[in-house]
Amino acid sequence: MTVGSSSSGSSTYGNSQAIQRVVSQQSDYLSFITQDAGGDPQSIRLYADGEINSYSAGNYIMNQALTDTGPFEDDSVSEFPQLGFGHLSLNLYWMALEDSDIQTTDDLPGRDVYCLPASWGLRAMTEEMYQGAGLWEGLSENVVNVETSQAASALAEGRAEAFIVYTSNFTQLPSWATEIDSRVDVRPIEMTDEYVQAAEDFAGAGYAEIDEYGGWEQDVESDFTKHTWTETYPYYFSPELSADAVYDLMEVCHNNYESMQEANPTILDWSDPENFTFALVHTDEIPIHPGAADWYEENDVWDDSWTRGDE
Repeated sequence: MTVGSSSSGSSTYGNSQAIQRVVSQQSDYLSFITQDAGGDPQSIRLYADGEINSYSAGNYIMNQALTDTGPFEDDSVSEFPQLGFGHLSLNLYWMALEDSDIQTTDDLPGRDVYCLPASWGLRAMTEEMYQGAGLWEGLSENVVNVETSQAASALAEGRAEAFIVYTSNFTQLPSWATEIDSRVDVRPIEMTDEYVQAAEDFAGAGYAEIDEYGGWEQDVESDFTKHTWTETYPYYFSPELSADAVYDLMEVCHNNYESMQEANPTILDWSDPENFTFALVHTDEIPIHPGAADWYEENDVWDDSWTRGDE
């Protein structure tokens, strides 16, 4: 399995690497190879071009690929793999430098802000969300466009003073945000009503209030409500991969998730079969890989509204 997993430093890449390490230890025949695709749209295109046979992609970007919108509007994709299992939920929120005078999202227009890399699905999702609410124009004038590997430097050098970040599976920061945590003093800023409403109304992402901004070493607690917009990620697998291979991969994850968590604490508690199913969203358009279907049926979490894919 050659698995497109966004760019190095992302949560999808970190999860895939943790799975790769344990699969290599636990299976005599499975090979789970993490490939830095540079973003979800690139993973989807690499699969359609026959260069990879699996990938992780957020449900927002997958919807764009299925409806020929966004980055697929002028260059559509017609070949898709089959759904496997969910592995990642991201909660996105705003933060600022500790010494900045930015207190709420109403202070963001006209300020230098980092909104994730321009090639990322999370960036496209956020842009669309704020465009629909009439908020993006005020932000876009001063967006700092750098890769995540440069985000900490941009903040440390004052080239950006506020940024979008996310916590993975409610507990862990991606490695690029861990670098920010170690180099720069930051604090959360309050999402005002207009920004909260934009997240609540946007059909392309979820909305959640969380108890804490998980993963930070420095104190980032606040006395205001922690509003977030959310995205979920499943793995997809080519129908040319055998049912046994996908089934056995899920068995390795189910039985060895604690070893995977040692490499990357973001990994879910896959002892609970329900935790494989939470990100299976586009089931009307995309069938479930037969290997995954077998696993779900044997573990009593199959949903009769899903379609079993052909082998």
